[in-house]
Amino acid sequence: MSETTIPVAEAARDFFRILDIVEREHQPAILVRDGRPVATLNPILSPALNCEELAARWEKLEKLPADEAEAFADDVEQARDTLPPIRPVWD
Repeated sequence: MSETTIPVAEAARDFFRILDIVEREHQPAILVRDGRPVATLNPILSPALNCEELAARWEKLEKLPADEAEAFADDVEQARDTLPPIRPVWD
């Protein structure tokens, strides 16, 4: 995902145009003051409407580094081990 860098003064002057770009292009914008980042504007994606759209988004997701993926898998396994067994609601 690429990021656009925008001076704070420009963002203040033309905020709605900047917001439209972030929303339309689904790309974050980094606001900079005196050459240093001070804030970001991040797009919020609406939920996928169908499986095809979900699959297209899935392919574009950043992949976790191997060590983070393994740590995440360990966390999920540990959480599953601590949850009570699933019972039917009619029991």
